[in-house]
Amino acid sequence: KAVRGGFTLVEILITIAILGILAVIAVGNFGGINEKYKVEAETKQLYADLMDARGRAMQRNRMFFVRLSGTGYATYEDTYTAPDGNGVWDNTSDTRVANVTVAHTITTALPGGANAFVFNRNGIASVTGNIRFSSTASPDYDCITILPTRIKMGHYIGGVCVEK
Repeated sequence: KAVRGGFTLVEILITIAILGILAVIAVGNFGGINEKYKVEAETKQLYADLMDARGRAMQRNRMFFVRLSGTGYATYEDTYTAPDGNGVWDNTSDTRVANVTVAHTITTALPGGANAFVFNRNGIASVTGNIRFSSTASPDYDCITILPTRIKMGHYIGGVCVEK
């Protein structure tokens, strides 16, 4: 009796096809996970920048302005006029602290459809509402709740930012 060694061409082609299908599935799942982490990273960066602006407002005894748009946000220190500022945002004279462009659309639920608010000299926010990053992924964090004395991250579910 002859001993058969090796693989037939059909066996090799079936193995390659199965590996290809598994690779396509793995890449598709990785894309969804990657999207989820990008949204979370943007949310955490905005949260850090808001906490920084709030902390600086208290530390420097000055107002800090937060301006939001669909594609990004910026924070400004009230430095016009020296030395303490005048309490009015002026994009040409106040000092920009952060200026961030984001990949995911920012939507706000602030009073009157506002896209800006202020941290006063005591670090108290001038609004109550939330900021959300829109995405088809389901990240753990994709929204931020703003209250006068508190800022919290959360997950947007059913029209509400559920704080975590």
